[in-house]
Amino acid sequence: MRKASISSWQPSKRLDRGNAAEQILDDLRGNILSGVLPRGAKLPTEKQLAEAYDVSGATIREAIRGLTTAQLVEVRHGSGAYVTADADQLIAMSLRSMIQMEGVSISEVLGVLSALNGYAAELAAVKARKEDLAEMQDALDQVDHGTDIASISDGLARFVDALANASGNALLAVLCRFLSSIQFALARQLTGKSFEAWRKTTRRLAKDRQRLVDAIAARDPESARAAARVYHERALKLIAALPGEGDAMLTDPALSTFLSSLLQGSTGHRSA
Repeated sequence: MRKASISSWQPSKRLDRGNAAEQILDDLRGNILSGVLPRGAKLPTEKQLAEAYDVSGATIREAIRGLTTAQLVEVRHGSGAYVTADADQLIAMSLRSMIQMEGVSISEVLGVLSALNGYAAELAAVKARKEDLAEMQDALDQVDHGTDIASISDGLARFVDALANASGNALLAVLCRFLSSIQFALARQLTGKSFEAWRKTTRRLAKDRQRLVDAIAARDPESARAAARVYHERALKLIAALPGEGDAMLTDPALSTFLSSLLQGSTGHRSA
């Protein structure tokens, strides 16, 4: 991980009366999210921070604990605290909490994913670069020729990444990646550890994935959105037809326990 220089760093503001640790946490969080303290940067030492904010070491430690809980920094014993903030992880953490608290069903999650994928495809048809199209096609080739579950899953993850990134919309890309990870985890749960079942399932969607890429390459936003919708609808039908009560997984709003288990095991990275 790159170590950014923070030799010239200074607090953004003076502390007001009140909870000093909370104010320091907010100030450091703002510095991290704005890029003043970029990912990979090592924070000033506890002593340096205490001197800069004119507080005790205990107050600094409390603020750092808050940043660690928020997954913005990581404390490495004997080395110091480093910025580890990642957009995918931050949004995934918030969405996991919201989905579980509100009891959102799998069908509702996948319904939102369908709308977002269609929008991403439409944007990609306008904004995709040659490199994006090449990455999408290469990912599809990996899926088609994968020799084990891991290689096929990685190819699908690359395809989602390439499509999402080609949209040119950072927020849309992160949301698509997170929600896709839930869809893929569901499919993997239902196919189990069978390579043949996984390969058979993914191959049934090969033509639909290719039509989507072809529509984007043709710079046809309307066709790209339609292709994304067809691909998503066919994927849901395949999931519903899988053994392991696939249809119930998509339609039963009371399956919060199952969805929670997927969310707890999800990091925002795709696995299928």
